[in-house]
Amino acid sequence: MQIPAECQLHIEKAIDIDASPAVAFEALLEQLGPGNETPHGPMPMKLEAWPGGRWWRDLGKDTGHLWARAGDQSRRRCEISGPLFMSYPAISHVQIA
Repeated sequence: MQIPAECQLHIEKAIDIDASPAVAFEALLEQLGPGNETPHGPMPMKLEAWPGGRWWRDLGKDTGHLWARAGDQSRRRCEISGPLFMSYPAISHVQIA
C-alpha cells in the first residue's frame, strides 16, 4: 500500500560527530537504551540491536511497552519501525545513519 505524499511527514537533521563510527554507534545504543532520558527524568529502554529485535520499555516482572522493532543495525545505520510513543495503531520508521 502506497501512502499518499500529503499523509507523510519527513524530518531530517544532520549532526557532525567527531568520533569513529563504532564509538558513535555505541553512544547511540546507550542513548536509545539504558541512558534514555526525557524532560521529566530517566526513562530507561532496552534495544535489542539486531534485525527484528525489540526496542521497549522494561517495567520489570514481565511487563513493559513495545515501542518498535529493529531493522538494519549496522555500524553505519540504525533503523526502528513501530508505533513508538503512540498508544494507537500507527507505523513510524526512524533511520539514524
